[in-house]
Amino acid sequence: MATKDNFFQTSDGLWLYYEVHGNGQPIVLLPGFGEALTMWHHNVPQLSANHKVVCLDLRGHGRSMKVAGGNRQVRMAQDVRELIDYLGLKNILLVGHSLGGAVAATYADKQKEYSLRGLVLVDASLYAFSDEEWNEHGQNHFNIDGWFERMMPYITDPIAYAAKSRGNPLFTPEDDEILFQSKLQLPPWVGVEYHLDTYFTDNMTSLAERTIPVATFVSHSAYHNAWRSGHEAVARMKRSPLALCYEFTKTNNHFFPILEWEKFNECLLDFEKKIDALENK
Repeated sequence: MATKDNFFQTSDGLWLYYEVHGNGQPIVLLPGFGEALTMWHHNVPQLSANHKVVCLDLRGHGRSMKVAGGNRQVRMAQDVRELIDYLGLKNILLVGHSLGGAVAATYADKQKEYSLRGLVLVDASLYAFSDEEWNEHGQNHFNIDGWFERMMPYITDPIAYAAKSRGNPLFTPEDDEILFQSKLQLPPWVGVEYHLDTYFTDNMTSLAERTIPVATFVSHSAYHNAWRSGHEAVARMKRSPLALCYEFTKTNNHFFPILEWEKFNECLLDFEKKIDALENK
């Protein structure tokens, strides 16, 4: 149950919800579009055994405040910076899924890798509208008409839109319900701004400037399909002391952090061990 201690206020006045589990080296987890921090409920128990795991509901999502305006990548990255300062976190492994991965990439760029020891981009939308060959996203080549066709049902009937994804046999009933409820917590007048801004944002180009360890976690999927973009990102990061790509092929589903959570945790901890080895050379 949420308490007053689960909220902090941003510099522009919003109250955002977060949770802290465990102690140790900090890991900050950012969910994606229409996801709440509840999506990490499989991952947190194991990760928090030896880490301080901080989960954030991005503005407009989950239990966080919802306002019209300001639901953009740069502002959300600023929110992450303010939470980090609020909690006094240092040497963070920042992890973001999907559009949350875009927020993590924007944070590393605009906040100049502040307090980061590593970055993990999980099936991240790095430039969904790009017309480059590496972009296999369903709305590549600036397909704004395709974006409207896909998103108009969300704008006009968000309850039916959320319900469309129910009953996926890959999910347990519990996870199915968690994802459904989290989608209902994101109003269209928040989600549309965030979603479209992310699709227009080029987070691929700036990755070449990263000077911290970075990992991409990728899977095949029919719509998001960040497989090639994740590999392309690693190839571009010549300044990073460690750039790795971890592949998830068991389910071939964008929600592999949930469906393959044990492997997800294993890969995350493996990446951290490689960072430790790099630092101890």
